[in-house]
Amino acid sequence: MRATTLALATGLAVVATVFHLSPRAPIGVVLVTLDTTRVDRLSPYGFMNVSLPHLERLAREGVVFDQATSVAPLTLPAHTSLFTGLVPPRHGVRDNADPALADAHTTLAEVLQSRGYRTGGFVGSVVLNPDRGLKQGFETYSGVGAGESVRGAGRQRRADAVVNDALQWLDGVAGAPFFLWVHLYVAHRPYDPPETYASTYSHNPYVGEIAFADAQIGRLLEALEQRRLLDRSVVVVAGDHGESLGERGERDHGILIYENVLRVPLIIRLGARLGARLGPGALAPTRIGEVVRLTDIMPTVLDLLHVPAPASLDGVSLTPLMHGRVRDLDLEAYAESTYPERFGWSSLRTIRVGRYKLIDAPRPELFDLDRDPFEETNIFAERRSLGDLMLARAETVAKAGGQHPASAAPAVAAEVHERLAALGYAVADRRRQPLDRARLPDPKDCLSKSADASEFASGTMFRPCAGAPSKR
Repeated sequence: MRATTLALATGLAVVATVFHLSPRAPIGVVLVTLDTTRVDRLSPYGFMNVSLPHLERLAREGVVFDQATSVAPLTLPAHTSLFTGLVPPRHGVRDNADPALADAHTTLAEVLQSRGYRTGGFVGSVVLNPDRGLKQGFETYSGVGAGESVRGAGRQRRADAVVNDALQWLDGVAGAPFFLWVHLYVAHRPYDPPETYASTYSHNPYVGEIAFADAQIGRLLEALEQRRLLDRSVVVVAGDHGESLGERGERDHGILIYENVLRVPLIIRLGARLGARLGPGALAPTRIGEVVRLTDIMPTVLDLLHVPAPASLDGVSLTPLMHGRVRDLDLEAYAESTYPERFGWSSLRTIRVGRYKLIDAPRPELFDLDRDPFEETNIFAERRSLGDLMLARAETVAKAGGQHPASAAPAVAAEVHERLAALGYAVADRRRQPLDRARLPDPKDCLSKSADASEFASGTMFRPCAGAPSKR
């Protein structure tokens, strides 16, 4: 939303907030996003070979969503959906190298700022730097800049540095209501955790990075407690996408859309002083096994604050589930990957309804996730009528935003492409003309399923494929 549109609303909302903020109202919203974090590598989700005391605390004291799903296996589209409540076809950011979010869209930060909240965003990667569209609504937005303590050729920032900046900002908030976003990018390649995590997890540095991120969450929780803010705040921890770790021939993420990259952690903790707002039992720790989406986070946070959400969101509030008023919202989960188009391959999209998940590809796949959680048995041929219905629905959602942004939007600056290339992303754009997906190679046929350890380490895990390069 344009700044001029929000200016008057912000001024009026500040007055309303000052005079009408209930002593029991949340004074703070803290959103922590964990980049590239597989849910099955977290102890709150059953992984036993890691110590994550702070995420475990949040899980004990909050609501754990076991089947939260992302909209894309890439950082920028996933975060854009989280902040707008829209699927990628509707907000238009479908790839890390796509043009930034249009100013016409309204973000969670803009809504809260218009209500008098102080807003601060602190991110750990250039993928989310201020020029990538999510600065909208943040009075302070700290990205990766020159001269900082950075990694990956200066393209990402350590989690402790991000949290240092966030805590310094928090000191200046005083008693005002606030929205704090902290983005931790450390689980992204290269997996190189600092000591003591490097030694403790020398057998699995990816998990070591997650443990380091957990320690920074602990610092944040401690700071909130010291300032007597934790019990008057809503804390949300969410992943943006997972990591393939070599499974199905994909070294990291971005191309395939199986559950190892789409299923994400989501934990919401309500401060102890907020129970009266939701009624008896609302704060009882619980686990929710129904399908929920990243797009649901924005309307859920606003609902917890008793703030109306913008109209026509794809996401819905999860508070009925959290409160126990309903057992299932029967949500449909859509996700996509247009990144394969950069290799000349077909894009992918998926729709999940209950136990069934359909992957729309040149060779479609249908899985019963209740019986087949690892997506090993394709039942598309057996359940063809169901598969065809889900294919049609996936196509309808994919076309909701109209023309693909690559053929309509202005070109992205060369500097953005250089940043993404430094992080290992392909940026060559083969999408200048509309692509006939049916005539393009299926990405799963273009990835090596028998890569040895040396190929995995070097990233050369692409097999020759018609219309595609022989390696990334």
